[in-house]
Amino acid sequence: MNTEDELASYLDALERDACYRVDAVLKEGALETTERVSFVGENGSVLGPFVRKRIGGESGLGGAYETVFAAQRRGVRLAHLPRMVECHRRDGDLVVVMEYVPGETLGSCVEACRSREERLALVRRAFPDLCDAVSELHELLDPPVIHRDLKPDNVIVSPGGVTLIDLGIARAYRDGAEQDTTHFGTRAYAPPEQFGFGQTGVTSDVYALGMLLFFCVTGREPSQADRESGFRDAALPEGLRVVVRRATELDPSARYASVRELKSAFFSALDGEPAVPEGPAEKSGELAPAPPDFAEPYAPRAEGGSFWSWLARVPGWAGVVWDVVVLGVAALCVVGCVMGVVQPTPENAKWPAWYLWTSYLVFLMPMLLIACYLLLDRRPVRRAIPALASLSVRQETRVGLLALIAIFVAWVLTSAAAGV
Repeated sequence: MNTEDELASYLDALERDACYRVDAVLKEGALETTERVSFVGENGSVLGPFVRKRIGGESGLGGAYETVFAAQRRGVRLAHLPRMVECHRRDGDLVVVMEYVPGETLGSCVEACRSREERLALVRRAFPDLCDAVSELHELLDPPVIHRDLKPDNVIVSPGGVTLIDLGIARAYRDGAEQDTTHFGTRAYAPPEQFGFGQTGVTSDVYALGMLLFFCVTGREPSQADRESGFRDAALPEGLRVVVRRATELDPSARYASVRELKSAFFSALDGEPAVPEGPAEKSGELAPAPPDFAEPYAPRAEGGSFWSWLARVPGWAGVVWDVVVLGVAALCVVGCVMGVVQPTPENAKWPAWYLWTSYLVFLMPMLLIACYLLLDRRPVRRAIPALASLSVRQETRVGLLALIAIFVAWVLTSAAAGV
């Protein structure tokens, strides 16, 4: 962009600033002011609401907003961040306007949970999505952007998923730097390197996610006493305690190397735990298996009545039994397809040979196998194949259904070509 274009963009931004109506002041401090605003057009039409941040230029904060805004304009899809509509400098201050994301903070959701079982159900649904949100900052931006302020109030939970907010103190990782130039963060969740003991990096956000996991399961903020006890708490299952302890090691090199690795360990911990029984046995330290879809609404669920809450209590052994049945059905389907080619019925024997084996082995058999895969309890599969842990059940189901439709359409077209 040349100088004239930059000047034109700046003047346009100044003109648009005057069109924003302040509906509420959400946060006001010495370094930053956050407002809920609406855009009022010349004809009186109102768009919004939006969130507008004004960050003091002397603070040296907010650079991550400019990085993310530039990435979004290049077409980078950051699904777990608010979409930014404005990002410019005015009188030395940074002005950012972004979409308003409705929902509840993670802290409010945890507070609304009435029992350990409800908190565990919330963790199963929200924590993988939260890991994906942080991974976007680390993997889709170059250099990686480190959030540095992951805490319950900076995570918005809604039926559509998890959204990260407040990139005010986020920064890009600088290779070779010895420490951060600014030291901010929330003490309960920020790692030691964030307070002058080194440069923050990807593992700094891993640390904060570990502390958030502890908070979500136990319903309280972690303390120094928790660290000294190895994060032993009656509400924290042993598998998840091990995950929290490694994620929050004081030495960054001893933590999980990436958020993706932390997420995989989280899934493994869930798969390795038995179910939470109802009633008094809830205090025994057992853990219910993960529900099949992490994209369902995140509000704490009432006990009983809901199909998903019932499914969340299905024991691991029942899932294994179900998988054996499904695999048995899949084996019968394979045998049936092969026999359909080897010993066709009199009616099918009239088909051209190429169409006969194509129909059974290229079209029908893959469709049946895909359908059987979608019916599996895939928790053991995710543990055996870590790459699948990065996909939600909804994503897998969507891909499977699209594959079924594509194969079926190809089958119909082939049948038309064969005149069958």
